[in-house]
Amino acid sequence: MNHTKAIFYFILLVLPCFSLGQSTLFGMEGGNRAIDAAHCWEFSSMDYTNNSSEVIEGQFSARTGTFKGKHQSLSSPYIINPEGAIVFKHRLSINDKPATIRLYVIIFDYATKQYDTNYLYTSYSTGDPTLPVISQFNIKRTGIFKIIFSFIGNQSNARGILDAISIPGLNHSNPSNACLPKTAMKDSDGDGVYDTFDDFPNDPLLAFNNYIKTNYSTFLFEDLWPGKGDFDFNDLVIDYRMNRITNANNKIVKVEAIFVLRAIGASYKNAFAFQMNQIPPSKILSISGQNLSESLFVLASNGTELGQKYAVVPVFDNAHKAIGYTGAGTGVNVEHSGPSAPYDTSSLLILLDTSGAGVSLSEFSFQAFNPFIVINQTRGRELHKIDFPPTDLMNRSLFFTEYDRSNPNTNKYYRSLQNVPWVIETSMSTAYMSEKNDLSSGYTKLIDWVMSSGSTYTDWYSNPVAGYRNSSKLF
Repeated sequence: MNHTKAIFYFILLVLPCFSLGQSTLFGMEGGNRAIDAAHCWEFSSMDYTNNSSEVIEGQFSARTGTFKGKHQSLSSPYIINPEGAIVFKHRLSINDKPATIRLYVIIFDYATKQYDTNYLYTSYSTGDPTLPVISQFNIKRTGIFKIIFSFIGNQSNARGILDAISIPGLNHSNPSNACLPKTAMKDSDGDGVYDTFDDFPNDPLLAFNNYIKTNYSTFLFEDLWPGKGDFDFNDLVIDYRMNRITNANNKIVKVEAIFVLRAIGASYKNAFAFQMNQIPPSKILSISGQNLSESLFVLASNGTELGQKYAVVPVFDNAHKAIGYTGAGTGVNVEHSGPSAPYDTSSLLILLDTSGAGVSLSEFSFQAFNPFIVINQTRGRELHKIDFPPTDLMNRSLFFTEYDRSNPNTNKYYRSLQNVPWVIETSMSTAYMSEKNDLSSGYTKLIDWVMSSGSTYTDWYSNPVAGYRNSSKLF
């Protein structure tokens, strides 16, 4: 045996329980309950076996006594923030009344002192119960917890065998303090989320920030849809950032959204809004921060647009008025010697109804955020990102006219015959084109990216090195 293997084997013998990365592992190989107790593993009516006919793997496994109607268990140390797969191996020593035997995995919450069963194995009687079973289930908890593996059976001479435990989370017990958690965890607002993990530790109604994207992203619109347009993608340029703030139950309490209108490369008086694709308007309590001066959108009292199945939130209804420019010309902030104006920022606050089932993060995910413009004050003429559906107020007769090749029957929207979109979103705040310059003339790897169906040059807009962009074409 070489020295490296010998040292590794020694470590496994001396440290039967240890943390690897973000998991706590227990391989039973110490075979000594006193040592394991020092690592804060707790045996209740269980012990070790090194009987080769019982051991699942290695030299030792944990084993119950025979079953007399009482729980026999092995408890982990306290684990902080367990998230991922709990994996373990188990079987019975002999085939004796296997149908009466159960294996529970129970989660104990240190903060609430509550127990709940996350896993129950009842299938020892469906096959050979002496064959090892690998069980796995996922857990995601915030706080400090014990994981308890508990066998119970009635009048059986079989014994439960347990081995190779892996728990996603670090050992947080303090052996020098009766194996209590290493640090006291405060919950100042009493919402059940420890201050350490609570983004709003003094507000019982709020707990977690959940950004759709943590940085600003950019929308680039070409507003002559369904016509071809000049594809400079600067007819409307908007940066955005959005945060979905949830409570301790991970239901959305409010959405904070910031939209920065940077440029208008068009004479059209376009409006900007977004649909929350899975959320009915009744789930919206109120909206503040909208910039509305026209009669384009007819609103309900909560700020959503009337006549929609899903909540539609208008942000501004006239880009020129929003940015504060009413002068001559075809745009603002798109020509170096042309009209200019400071960026306009709309900060929206959307309050949601948390009663009943509330609204989950999955119901307002990135895919459920559906931004669009209304072109030149014509309400039925909406322009969305490629393959994002229109709202109920869209004039669907515009589909498959001029250059558009949308097919609602196959959920294909806002794409040309060559699958070119009229809206592009980048994952960072991005420089846009100066007026009448095709996007590919400024971003020279764009065509390669399109031709590869997005598999190459994914950094076509973010990479500043030579060969990727022609800065003279950018504003």
